[in-house]
Amino acid sequence: RGCELGMDALAAMDAPATLRAEVAPMVHHYREWIAQQRQTPLDTPARVDLSGFLLDEAARACDRIEAGLGLTDDPAVFEAFRRANRAMADAARQRSPERYRSKDEGGDGKAPTWRPFQLAFVLMNVASLAVPTHAERDVVDLIFFPTGGGKTEAYLGLAAFALVLRRLRNPGLGSAGVAVLMRYTLRLLTLDQLGRAATLVCALE
Repeated sequence: RGCELGMDALAAMDAPATLRAEVAPMVHHYREWIAQQRQTPLDTPARVDLSGFLLDEAARACDRIEAGLGLTDDPAVFEAFRRANRAMADAARQRSPERYRSKDEGGDGKAPTWRPFQLAFVLMNVASLAVPTHAERDVVDLIFFPTGGGKTEAYLGLAAFALVLRRLRNPGLGSAGVAVLMRYTLRLLTLDQLGRAATLVCALE
């Protein structure tokens, strides 16, 4: 509610302060939700302990999202975030042209948009990618959603950010080499993910 999720709009942000103003409601509403959950009465000590642990982890995730937003004051981080959004929007239009064409052109007239958890996932990992010595580089985040929930776009968005930031900070051969590893256990899934990743890389280029 009140948070900008449109990829085109995020790609067109003119300043870090504008970006923070448009995305900060995500942090605000998440903190409100966590506070509300802490007031929920529970019937056993075990549930109280588990709830406290999970909500502490949620608060930590919220802090990471806020920290990621704060790092957009770095010109390279801000530009990488903008270009990653542009590439994700272009890739979405390439994969589903009928969905994103205007209604006058026979499409659905929709615009590429993040789901809240996807944008949150990207932002909460900005700090560990942007700061080489950051303590959270040892953290592994698991995206646990059903099939079709948007997991792929979440991590591809982060991959796009990482690739662009690397190019911006290390022009020339300094940005060469492997930046992202992808591993799958099912052949059909591998082929699908390869196609989606390739579409994003083409959009980035």
